[in-house]
Amino acid sequence: MENTNNKDFWNDYVTYWENKVGEANQSAQAKDRTGDDSLLENYFLKLGVLPEERFLDYGCGFGRCYPIYRKGVNGEADGYYGMDVSSVSLARCAENYPELKAAGRLIESDGMSVPFEDNSFDKILCWGVFDACFQEIVIEELMRALKVGGRLLLTGKNDNYYKDDEAALTAEANAYRKKHPNYFTDVHSLTGQLLEHNAKLLETDYFLRRGDFARNEAVREMPEVFYEWAYLIEKTVAYKGSAYRKFSGERSKASK
Repeated sequence: MENTNNKDFWNDYVTYWENKVGEANQSAQAKDRTGDDSLLENYFLKLGVLPEERFLDYGCGFGRCYPIYRKGVNGEADGYYGMDVSSVSLARCAENYPELKAAGRLIESDGMSVPFEDNSFDKILCWGVFDACFQEIVIEELMRALKVGGRLLLTGKNDNYYKDDEAALTAEANAYRKKHPNYFTDVHSLTGQLLEHNAKLLETDYFLRRGDFARNEAVREMPEVFYEWAYLIEKTVAYKGSAYRKFSGERSKASK
């Protein structure tokens, strides 16, 4: 399985995404606003990253999380690793933070494998990236690379959202038209499989409609229908590192 479609898309996407994040940071009234950096920082802090720990920013893009990471670990940088499928995004990250390039902390990956040994990272962030991944492969890889006792923060889009959520339907239709690598998660199935693998769910947030994530309006108990989700996952000593059954698809139930 090749992920070259993702590479091509993300190589052209970095400037758009950098501008969209900038708009979110500048105005709460930005059109179709994504979550701003204060929201990302709030979730980053849930990971509890310590200065001496190894931290993987999976899908680091232009380096958005790096200053948040530096702030969270009191200015230290030795534990940060940024990984991305896009060489253009990594070049932008290196331009923004040349010390990461100099230290060899920016890694280009195929978008499926994590080129590190088992139990390599204490904490992993996969923020706004999972919905562009081959999810069954990526979750297995992220959990493999995570240390026992480590934490993974994972976000994505549910495959069953409200059919009258016009903003979500429009976004999905536009992404499909533009050939955006877009995957929706059957979160009920993913949750069950994480528990089968003996992962521990430390926190579960569900966002009912498009825009609720940006406003940080979540519910903790899984509803039947919702748009986005965020999980804080711990790899227990009893974690089973086997493959995951299919739980994602390219179109949501709402748009079918």
